[in-house]
Amino acid sequence: MLRKNEFCKVINNIESMDRIDTIKQLLSQNPNDIFLNYALAMEYMSISDWNSAIIQLEWIRNNQSDYLPLYYQLAHVYEEINDTDNAIVIYNEGINIAIKHSDKKTELELKSALEELTF
Repeated sequence: MLRKNEFCKVINNIESMDRIDTIKQLLSQNPNDIFLNYALAMEYMSISDWNSAIIQLEWIRNNQSDYLPLYYQLAHVYEEINDTDNAIVIYNEGINIAIKHSDKKTELELKSALEELTF
């Protein structure tokens, strides 16, 4: 498994589409790596490929639902495609998981984003 800091050193010097290809290559060797799947979703978001980002983030949600960073990002993607109902569901799920893990910072960030969306 590639360590996060090693991955960042390599990937930061590569253009966006090449980064996507590089991450896909790494995923072919380790398809269940949550960090690589998340990194791929972030790359898709950076080029506004919302559908591909949703696929990656939903995969993480289904395979490691306690991975808190995904909730803010996934809800944001749903906001980008004007799917407010799904965004609200995702924010609430993330809030509940943050509470379960006593992660007050993430809980407050998700609550703030949810309030901004719904008011």
